[in-house]
Amino acid sequence: MVDLSKLERDLTALERDSTLHSSDNLAARFEALKTLDFLGEAYQIQAGQRLAASGLRRVRALQGDLGELNLALFRKLRIGIRSRTMKPGQLRALLESNCRYRRGGTACMHWGAEAADALAAGIFRSDCVPQPWDGGDVEMIHYESTPVSAVLELVDRVPLTGGDRFVDIGSGLGQVVFLVNLLTGVEAVGLEVVPAYVEQARGEAERLGIGGVSFREGDARSADLRGGTVYFLFSPFRGQMLQTVLNRLGQEARTRRFTVCSFGPCTEQIAGETWLTLQEAAMNHEFRLAIFHSDS
Repeated sequence: MVDLSKLERDLTALERDSTLHSSDNLAARFEALKTLDFLGEAYQIQAGQRLAASGLRRVRALQGDLGELNLALFRKLRIGIRSRTMKPGQLRALLESNCRYRRGGTACMHWGAEAADALAAGIFRSDCVPQPWDGGDVEMIHYESTPVSAVLELVDRVPLTGGDRFVDIGSGLGQVVFLVNLLTGVEAVGLEVVPAYVEQARGEAERLGIGGVSFREGDARSADLRGGTVYFLFSPFRGQMLQTVLNRLGQEARTRRFTVCSFGPCTEQIAGETWLTLQEAAMNHEFRLAIFHSDS
């Protein structure tokens, strides 16, 4: 049985924590909201007890207050991006302060939700999926946002310059495309098979005034994959579908060199491609960012 007195103490501590109401203290609110989720579930389990109903009302009230503070922060940051007053260095510092990854640190395992992920989702609305996942092709994998920490590591380990063209294969709602462009200034393209996702990503690009990005609807097995200098895959598909795309990229690699970055379960299969060389040993793990270079 849940100890209601313990729930009461934890809830009261959160209610009295004035630091949660500081506009930029997203990390503390992120942890507090996780605790409130747990408290809410615990009070619901004890619905028949005297203090449970009032406790649940207090949980919901505090969740609403903290959620409104987050929405206000996201609105401010969206305005900063659209007006171009939010500089790349400022965005980078804000994201890094809300995740475990640090520039120049040791290789990072990217797992578990962090405040930086909530921050990016709030800015780019990448958690607002426009339609339920219908399963698609049996080898397609459902939409999930790439951890922000993995994107930060990518822009640190891959020396992107003005001549590069970044292509996210299976770009979903565009979060990686937006982040790479805003943090580095390079042209970034998203390729996505779900029309509703493409439409939403394009709408966000327009609303945020981000001009260096584009989103194309298409199946990676047949879409135009030419022109990219850096390709990224966060396990958008598996099996033969993934192999078909890798074969197509392998054909591209016969004429030019490029970089392939991967994250998630797809990395194991990509690591088996003989035309690719892993940049750093022991990085072909599904929770690490793997970087491969093609052998032209």
